[in-house]
Amino acid sequence: MKKQFRAIILVLALGTFSANAQAGINTKVSGDKLTASSANEFSTFVNTKARKVSRKNDVDLKKYLEVVNLYHNSPVAFFNLDEANKAEFNNASALLSEKLNGMRKKEAKNWAKSIQLNKSVFQFIWSNRNTPTNVIEITPAQALVDAVTSL
Repeated sequence: MKKQFRAIILVLALGTFSANAQAGINTKVSGDKLTASSANEFSTFVNTKARKVSRKNDVDLKKYLEVVNLYHNSPVAFFNLDEANKAEFNNASALLSEKLNGMRKKEAKNWAKSIQLNKSVFQFIWSNRNTPTNVIEITPAQALVDAVTSL
């Protein structure tokens, strides 16, 4: 009886630890999502673990983070961004992604994928700006004709 009781307690304890570990894995924030905290995490990563990238590409990093923060803080201003700023963002994100992909760290490669994802999503949003959602065809009104009837 004591052995069965100990076995049940052991199974319950291991099950609890396993469930908590799975919950921790599932709730972990990954860098490939468009979240406001991911921009802060990316900035922290570049400034601490990829200092060479942050020193050599400081202007590109600022431009990239500026547009990402604009996306989160002011969607209207992001949507109405002028073509010059869009081109600068695209160039900055391409350069940052290339530099991070060149690093050996797996985390850097994940951030490079995240940058490419953000760039693709932003380009999609900007490209659909002038696409009409409902196309309405205007037809001329038909002339009213008196019906000829014979009574």
